[in-house]
Amino acid sequence: MSNKASQAKTAICGIINVTPDSFSDGGQFFAVDQALQQARKLIAEGASMLDIGGESTRPGSSYVEIEEEIQRVVPVIKAIREESDVLISIDTWKSQVAEAALAAGANLVNDITGLMGDEKMADVVAKAGAEVVIMFNPVMARPQHPSSLIFPHFGFGQAFTEEELAGFEKVPIEDLMKTFFERALARAEEAGIARENILLDPGIGFGLTKKENLLLLRDLDKLHQKGYPIFLGVSRKRFVINILEENGFEVNPETELGFRNRDTASAHVTSIAARQGVEVVRVHDVASHRMAVEIASAIRLADDAENLDLKQYK
Repeated sequence: MSNKASQAKTAICGIINVTPDSFSDGGQFFAVDQALQQARKLIAEGASMLDIGGESTRPGSSYVEIEEEIQRVVPVIKAIREESDVLISIDTWKSQVAEAALAAGANLVNDITGLMGDEKMADVVAKAGAEVVIMFNPVMARPQHPSSLIFPHFGFGQAFTEEELAGFEKVPIEDLMKTFFERALARAEEAGIARENILLDPGIGFGLTKKENLLLLRDLDKLHQKGYPIFLGVSRKRFVINILEENGFEVNPETELGFRNRDTASAHVTSIAARQGVEVVRVHDVASHRMAVEIASAIRLADDAENLDLKQYK
């Protein structure tokens, strides 16, 4: 994916969680036939990429053994690939899962540990010539931060030294993200991952305060200055729901209005991201986010707009 993609319309990546416990749709697409049906729906609604995950990363979630995760995702990837050439992303930080998924037909690895959780991941990606999403993971950089404590431990071992972790605690979030990406990108370069195969994810919703989430979203242009495409996931994130709650909106997912409000609010964030030229947004409800993308992208790409044929209104 070229880093010139911001001159095009923002792409939509639909989420398929093949898990029993994801925060939003856990268990809903656990069976292969259900996941395949959801894939067809997301593609029909406008997704040009699908992100398949076999391990929940929500607060309080549990570690999934490697073989179990492979058994969850590989049959789904194979089933989708048999009938579609849609781009497929495997959402995992484990190199063995990524290797199996890529062999099954996945195109891209979405690593929430930014190549820092499994030392073999960068080599697997490089060997396959695959694309990779390198996510900034504040939970790994600030494990004792109050916003990190509710999350599970990501990665095998520890990505940073105790001295580094102690120093990270009071570092401004944008500086911490810069340091994290420098380390991750160095690992990618050392492994031989092509620069044009890398996307960056600011890690919205992972071990961040409300203010930090908002600051990173406001300043996405600074991340773009690194010259890499941005992959952004804000769909149904807790801080978005909190903003709705604070302003009196219904957010109970057990009610139709509350569930719809969560997706509507998420789509508003997608609109802001698309207006800033974010290359890919990762979402649950493709239909509502596609509408946001179409309008925001049209405004951003106004120089290329064609005039309406007013004769049709006579």
